Amino acid sequence: YIDTYRGPGVQHLAFRTDDIVQAIASLRARGVRFLEANDAYYDDVTERLGFLDLPWDAVRELGILVDHEPDGHLLQLFTEPVSDRPTVFVEIIQRGGARGFGEGNFKALFESIEREQERRGNL
Repeated sequence: YIDTYRGPGVQHLAFRTDDIVQAIASLRARGVRFLEANDAYYDDVTERLGFLDLPWDAVRELGILVDHEPDGHLLQLFTEPVSDRPTVFVEIIQRGGARGFGEGNFKALFESIEREQERRGNL
């Protein structure tokens, strides 16, 4: 970020919720656009983490990312950049005991950002 934009700045804002399914559905209904993971992500995550008691159909339908660590799990989703420059974005997160930052989702997030930048002509 610092190299690309030649200095420090706000990369993203995170908002915690106790009901990410409702939060994302409500935001989408209001026109908020989110980065999207590909179908292979959900095939993989349900195979690895299907033991978690989650609303898997809604998670997949809404594009919510899932990560698990020893302390618990987290659900998260990121908006598309909020301006023409691919800088600031918003994260919606629900923690189920997890204290981390969704490290298991970094690859999916990176791929989503690349697809969005390609769509905007920034790659």
